[in-house]
Amino acid sequence: MKFFTQIKAIVVSLFLLIFVLFPVCLISIPFPLTRRLKIVCPVWAFCSKMLLRFACDAHVDIKEDYRAASFRGVPPYGLYVANHQSYIDIPLITTMFQAPPIMKKEVLYIPIFGWLGWISGAMPVSRSKVNSRKKVFDQAKNRILNERIGIQVYPEGTRSRVSHPKHYDQIKRTLLVFAFNEQIPVIPTSIYGTRGVLTKRGLIRPNRHIGIIVHKEILPQDYKNSDEFCRAIWGKVIEGYEDIRSRLGPLNGN
Repeated sequence: MKFFTQIKAIVVSLFLLIFVLFPVCLISIPFPLTRRLKIVCPVWAFCSKMLLRFACDAHVDIKEDYRAASFRGVPPYGLYVANHQSYIDIPLITTMFQAPPIMKKEVLYIPIFGWLGWISGAMPVSRSKVNSRKKVFDQAKNRILNERIGIQVYPEGTRSRVSHPKHYDQIKRTLLVFAFNEQIPVIPTSIYGTRGVLTKRGLIRPNRHIGIIVHKEILPQDYKNSDEFCRAIWGKVIEGYEDIRSRLGPLNGN
């Protein structure tokens, strides 16, 4: 049964990547990014739902979205901030919104997936290189301010080694401070349960219960300074995580 689960996950994933996402992304290449996202985002959302359901055998028990209607466009506007636990965070988030993410450069080298991510607006960064970080920061600023395209970022920098989101003092706040200074709304997002979907070897652990809450946008003008603003954002991420964990934790045996 476990063997069948892993084979099914591979077959479903390859089918979605090669026969659904690949041709759509290929068709969208000639268009500017804003138009390209209108083409590929609905397909990413569909494939993510199929991946979670049929490849991961995961139960998405909680899907809550408190954004105002003006923030639900394609592509969405604003800075989207989430805690990070697993590669499964990516499809789970994509079922709710499709904002191009800042991602590790290594992801570009994943066959097919890396290319599809690049075509869909993902911004690769080498975290160890100052020039790379500066380049992607400038690119992110241009996307939000000039192209009005929302971006997605994980302030923890990488997947948390523990189940709970990192403490506020441990997160990277450069883009959050930028959002405050430029009066850009920030949408906190809380994720729970994705850490348990994959084993340490990357195998599927079926029948896990996962959840996501997209909180109401947080507006810079409602706060006195950037620190108060950043703390409110990350506090909401943690609050949502604890809420989902209290409801789904018992179903996962923790």
